[in-house]
Amino acid sequence: MSDGRNEQNSPLLIIGGLLIVAGAVLMARQFNLVPEPLLMMWRVLSAARGPVALVLVGIVVIVLANRGGSFHAPAKGTRLYRSRSDKVISGVLGGLAKYFGVDTTLVRLGFVALAFVGGVWTAVVAYIVLSVVMPEEPMTPPQAG
Repeated sequence: MSDGRNEQNSPLLIIGGLLIVAGAVLMARQFNLVPEPLLMMWRVLSAARGPVALVLVGIVVIVLANRGGSFHAPAKGTRLYRSRSDKVISGVLGGLAKYFGVDTTLVRLGFVALAFVGGVWTAVVAYIVLSVVMPEEPMTPPQAG
């Protein structure tokens, strides 16, 4: 038996857990508890984030062009929802993909590219805000037939 309340709150539980882990990592770094090889790897990744973001955006553009897809404005009256079916955490990126009519994988790659450009913490905060602000896609009634 499934508790509807637990299913509804599971994205927030995942996000809360990620925030706790992130806080623990920052605290460990503040008190010099993170091993030097991990800190060095983090510095290298931080220094390379601009070029990596450009590569990811280039991949998104090439894949979009090869699939014959296009990025278009949503039809008038279209509402933005978190996806119920196309989700990894809370369905924000799946909802954005459906809203703009593009492949979800491309939206996810674009989000990763933005995380490299704007910073991981900025992306995490933006995702959390979107998952709280965007309503979940309404349940579709069963089709009569």
